[in-house]
Amino acid sequence: MTPKEFEIMLSDAEVQLSRIKHLYEQWFQGIERIEPQIPRKQFDRTLHALRKVQPRNTALRFRFQTLIQRYTTLQTYWRRIGRQIEEGTYRRDLLRARRRREAARAEREQERRRRSSSPLELDPNDDANMDELIADASNRMDELLKEAEPSSKAATPDSQKTNGAPADKPPARAQPSATSQPEQQPVRFGKPRSRRPAPTRDKSNSAITPSRRAPPPIAARSKGPGEARMRQIYESYVDAKRKNNERTDRIDYETIAKSLKKMVPKLDRKHKGKRIDFKVVVKDGKVGIKPVVKK
Repeated sequence: MTPKEFEIMLSDAEVQLSRIKHLYEQWFQGIERIEPQIPRKQFDRTLHALRKVQPRNTALRFRFQTLIQRYTTLQTYWRRIGRQIEEGTYRRDLLRARRRREAARAEREQERRRRSSSPLELDPNDDANMDELIADASNRMDELLKEAEPSSKAATPDSQKTNGAPADKPPARAQPSATSQPEQQPVRFGKPRSRRPAPTRDKSNSAITPSRRAPPPIAARSKGPGEARMRQIYESYVDAKRKNNERTDRIDYETIAKSLKKMVPKLDRKHKGKRIDFKVVVKDGKVGIKPVVKK
């Protein structure tokens, strides 16, 4: 193969690689549905044919090596993005799922508001006889009124008996004279009261007044590390993470302090009267924070 033919084939390979790169970008954006495997296989055949011929021209050899390095870098990038798409952790898919979820939530909220605020709608196809409905309601109201009248009449004699003589009888007899014996009322006896004065308790007497145990002093109560110690534990934790080649950009001091303070009451109930502390440890290749109970 002459250097001119090698240069023409090399230029063709560079164009093919640029086209494959654009196809992969379209696949990442969701424009293309499948991965461009066929153009990539054709480029691999072209690259294999170029490797069989090593020209003596330094410029052509440099262009060929640059093309191989560029293709190797793009292969690593395509493999990583393809794995994220298969696992469902690609940023484009996450954002799309979030937009769909928010749109569905907004649609449900709008439907709920529309149902709650919309007036009652009558079915125009329903054959309802309004005159018959009004007549039934009037008959029902008359029945209720008729049922209410006997009950009011039955309540009238009872009220007359309790208040005095009935209406159809003559008025009560004249009051008896002063010499007549008054009607005897039943005699009721109350509970006898004792004439002894009620004993008074001496509040100063310790035998009568129950003594309450004084709460323990605040200094004797067990508590967790203070703010300065929390800062020291957080700095040690971040330093150990960094030395262990772990990510430290998502570690927040407020989150670490809140988690440790939440553990202090449980440890305090378990180890009463002892001071609670924490230390940074490395276990199974991972950095963690372990509680320590001190006397």
